Amino acid sequence: MNPRTALKPLWALLLLSMPWHSSPRLCAEVPDYLVIITLDGVRTTELFGGLDRDTYKAASKSAEWADEATYQSYWAETPQARREKLMPFFWGEWMSQHGSVIGNRALGSQMDLRNRHRFSYPGYSEILTGQARDQQIKSNDKIQSPAPTLLEFLKKEWQLPKAQVGVFSSWDTIRYIVEQKAGSLFINSGFEPYQSDDAVIQSFSLLQKETTTPWNSVRHDAYTFAFCQHYIDQQSPRVLYLALGETDDWAHDVRYDRVLESLHRSDRYLRALWEQYQSNPKTRGNACFVMTTDHGRGDNPFNWMHHNDKLDGAKQTWMAVVSPSLAARGEWHAHPQAHSDQVAATSAKLVGVDYQLHDPMAGKPMEWLFR
Repeated sequence: MNPRTALKPLWALLLLSMPWHSSPRLCAEVPDYLVIITLDGVRTTELFGGLDRDTYKAASKSAEWADEATYQSYWAETPQARREKLMPFFWGEWMSQHGSVIGNRALGSQMDLRNRHRFSYPGYSEILTGQARDQQIKSNDKIQSPAPTLLEFLKKEWQLPKAQVGVFSSWDTIRYIVEQKAGSLFINSGFEPYQSDDAVIQSFSLLQKETTTPWNSVRHDAYTFAFCQHYIDQQSPRVLYLALGETDDWAHDVRYDRVLESLHRSDRYLRALWEQYQSNPKTRGNACFVMTTDHGRGDNPFNWMHHNDKLDGAKQTWMAVVSPSLAARGEWHAHPQAHSDQVAATSAKLVGVDYQLHDPMAGKPMEWLFR
């Protein structure tokens, strides 16, 4: 069914000039499990268009940039072909068969930050608390969240033990961002050891400090993801937050090739995570995935590595949703302006919870997503 014919013309244009395959039907039951994933500082440029040739050329130190293996791996003539090379699972299966994505400005789908700072802590806080807290959060300093987060709210709402809300992050500061009350959630971040009886996982916990990164506060995403997968197998948490970080840090180091490689690797993690949830009878068809980013970046070949309050591109974000309760597939077209402060309430609504009861001042759910 095409919702353009099912709605009044005005709302069809404003709300649901919808993705490739769509229906306004909602499933009778909402999922029991929520998975939130953030990819730090991923631009809409790469998500929706794949490798950007001008950026690659400007960032490369070689006159033979077009012959480099990374360029050859991800270059194609059209944006659609490039993004499918870069993120084959996200575009080839996830968005075409299971979910939908917001933020392709070329299609009239716009999502922005509310906070004016446009860097990581304010961005993550906006996502997880539902508000831009510009006066309280002005740096990436390791300070405890000034307000309870969606993760803490769901833990209280569902009366969950600590182990049932898991957080895994490559950046160590996420530990402070995700909870107002320290110790509320199970968190493994930065280069923290991860305790396990599994000999392989235990060796990974030791190796993460042996395979150091160029950044003192961010470990390789591979370790974050390995620990996360092991935790899912052991605990089947009702709420999971996975925060991957290398896409942002390589960008700050002006390594566009490694940004692309990190994004491609993240796509493999998405596939593995999806298959893990689908292979478990408790979570198969019973989990909602919400994926977004904490901020955008500069929008040309000379400022793409930066993000701050002076760069318009740094406010541009996006969000993908995979849920058995939503029938929309592919890319959203025209719809009301979306903001990152709506992610918390939207995520809560996807699992049948009203976030406004927790914080009436938070951004409201993206109601059009559910129509």
